[in-house]
Parts: sequence; C-alpha cells; structure tokens
Amino acid sequence: MRVVGIDIGFGQVKVVAKDVQFKFPSQIAQYLHDELSEVEWVFHDGERYVVGEFADVFKHKISVSSVDLLIRYAGVFVRYVLNRLGEGSWIVVSGLPPRFKSYSSLLESSIREVPQVREVLIVPQGVGVLEDTREVLMGYEDAIILDVGFNTVDYLAVRRQGGKFIKEKSGTVEGLGVKSAVEVFRSMLPSQAGYYRNEPLVFLVPYLLKGSLSVAGQELDLTDVKERSLNIWTQQLYSRVMEEVGDLLSRRSLVVVAGGGAYFISKKVFDREVFVPNLPEFSNARGYYKIGVQQML
Repeated sequence: MRVVGIDIGFGQVKVVAKDVQFKFPSQIAQYLHDELSEVEWVFHDGERYVVGEFADVFKHKISVSSVDLLIRYAGVFVRYVLNRLGEGSWIVVSGLPPRFKSYSSLLESSIREVPQVREVLIVPQGVGVLEDTREVLMGYEDAIILDVGFNTVDYLAVRRQGGKFIKEKSGTVEGLGVKSAVEVFRSMLPSQAGYYRNEPLVFLVPYLLKGSLSVAGQELDLTDVKERSLNIWTQQLYSRVMEEVGDLLSRRSLVVVAGGGAYFISKKVFDREVFVPNLPEFSNARGYYKIGVQQML
C-alpha cells in the first residue's frame, strides 16, 4: 500500500506522498454533459466533477467554506488526488480543526467511498504540524503550534517529556485566518487602488503577499499598508489566542507558525522565538504523510 497525506483546507487542498507535493484550490464544479470543454473531470457518487483551478470557468462553482461542505465533497477531492497519483491501494491520512473533531467519523466515511482507499486515519489539524516539526521541537521543553489557514486558526500546546510530546490543550479560532488579514488590508487600501477596494478577499491574497498592485499599468507600492495591516491582524490573532489558552501562549518558549497564513504573520508581535517550517502551507500534509508511514511499520 502507498501513503498520502491530504490536508483539505477552506482555501486549498495540500497533498504530500512519496516524492510528491502539490496543492490546488478547495473548489469543485459539476461537469455538465452538454458542456464543450476538454478539462479533466472525475466521476464520483454518480456525478462528474471538475476540481481545483479548472472549476473557475464553470458557472456553478462550489468553494469549501464550511465543515459540512468539506465532508460532503471530501471524496471528490480524494478521488481527484488519487487519480493524479496513479494506481494502487492507499492509506489516506487527513484531518479536521480540533473544534470539529466530532465530525471525524463522517469525514472518514466520505473518504472511504473512494475505491482505491484501503485505510483512513483522521487526526486533529496541528498534530500534522507537530509530526512535521518534531526534530526542531525536540530542542525545546514546550511550544505552541499555530496552524493559520484561510478561515480558521488551530492551536496546539505541547510539552516535551523525554522523547515524547504531551498535548496539553488544543482548539480552533474561527474567522481570524488569512481571510481576516485580507479584510484589514482591503479596508486600508488608498483611493488610488480603485476597484481593488471592492474585490473579493480571495482575489486580494497575492497582492497582500506582494505588497503592491497594478493600476492603469502603473505599480502602486503598498509596502506600508501591508506592514500596518499585518501588524493589526497579528495582534488581533495573538489577543484572541491568548483568550483561548491564557498564559500558555506567553509562557511557551517556542511558537511554531504553519499553514498558508505563516507567510503573513508579523513575528515581532510574539516577542519570543518563532519557527516557520519550509513551505508552511504543506506542514500538516507532510505530518499526515509521516503518520501514515509510521502506521505501516
């Protein structure tokens, strides 16, 4: 059997298997039989679906914006992933935000509908990051992991005891992911930005990352707006997590920030060492893959 870690987020699906790593938007569209289109589609549960960026051109696109939609279409995403990875029997490791752990059996059932799947393991998001960064964490007595996605922020406080980590507290903060950072950024855009001030939040993510945008052929420098908006957002995030975990956050010797939001976090707000893993948006999926490999041993 082969192992794959699949992190189905509210913004993107991240995939890690042996020597393979890729991502695509968490969106699908139903492929209608009378459509003249050569894009690839997958057949699942009696329907044809277009997955990822290819769904953009279809009229009835569905973006995964809730845990209900995530579970409903998890099988579609997994089938698409396994079709890309090739034939074989698979162990699929995936996860959910800690707040939605009661949905784990539903997610497992949805994934098991895919014929190539032989075994499914569902773990809390954040545990994947723990496995991915274990070597770094072994150098510290304790740490808090922040997995910053598009909609949610998951946290996991851990303490090392010898060669093991004790999970002390975990949870989910909804509504303060990258989406919230972009909201602040959009609200601070100058009048010269024109129509950008009314664009959907997802559309503005790359401009926030770059710190500039193009208006009438001219590049508008937004470095100052980017810095101010990310400082405000990170402070909001820090304060909200503090409400959830209390002094656990301020007493941790290390803060690990993973997920796509790690590209936007203002590290200085934490006033302590912050570690960001390489390609942080894949950290959970890499950890899921490692968990699956351990399962096979």
